[in-house]
Amino acid sequence: MSEYANYITTVEVKNYALCPLIVYYTHVLHIYEPETEAMRMGKEVHSKTPLAPLVPKLKASKILKEVQLESKKLKLRGKLDTIIITKYNEYIPVEVKWSDPTPTGKAQKHHKAQLTAYALLIEENYKITVKRAAIYYARAGKIVITNITNSDKKEVKQMINKIHKIITSEKEPKIKPKSNVCINCGYSQYCRKKHQAKRKIVIK
Repeated sequence: MSEYANYITTVEVKNYALCPLIVYYTHVLHIYEPETEAMRMGKEVHSKTPLAPLVPKLKASKILKEVQLESKKLKLRGKLDTIIITKYNEYIPVEVKWSDPTPTGKAQKHHKAQLTAYALLIEENYKITVKRAAIYYARAGKIVITNITNSDKKEVKQMINKIHKIITSEKEPKIKPKSNVCINCGYSQYCRKKHQAKRKIVIK
């Protein structure tokens, strides 16, 4: 058995923040979202992080690329695109997303959750407090710098515990559909089939 058999990844944290059912589908039912054009584009842009504008903006003194991190305490692991270390010895995780920020120009909630998970991994591995993170939204061509608060870290730790619980209990989380999330979700077809089956049972 792999040493990481009981670990989850930062991708699971991102997926849970988007919809807990994704964790249930992938880990319990072993159903995986078909690769889309956006997903393929996302893989391509990960190697093209625009660090040039971030270096002076964040006063970078050192850049770490493709950093593998793990936490035995949280049973969490992940591969981070970039860590920028500033001249003040501040560690700032940086991720690339083939997507757009929110209409108000902020980081999307599930992306921030993933970066907060990376912040927790950095803190455990480097024994330093992470206060900020950056996301490059490649489709929009925008860099968003977001604060990572203690409240954010506490919320993500709770998410991690809930993800582990879904996987070990194999119980389906009860989720109310959100039209703004479901419309672009690759798993929505499975949710529709499930609700249709329930309606048939009720009719009978």
